Amino acid sequence: MLKSVTLGVALLASAPLLGQGYGPNWFEDFDAAVAAAKEQNKDLLVDFTGSDW
Repeated sequence: MLKSVTLGVALLASAPLLGQGYGPNWFEDFDAAVAAAKEQNKDLLVDFTGSDW
């Protein structure tokens, strides 16, 4: 049990290091995001959020 807890803590602690080089590519301009997706032949993930609902 202690080994699995230690392993879990070690994995969580190293998680930020595993994702280096894959920085966020967020677009706040929808048209720019569409153009970049077309240029790279990729799909878009669009997240609509609101706080006045």
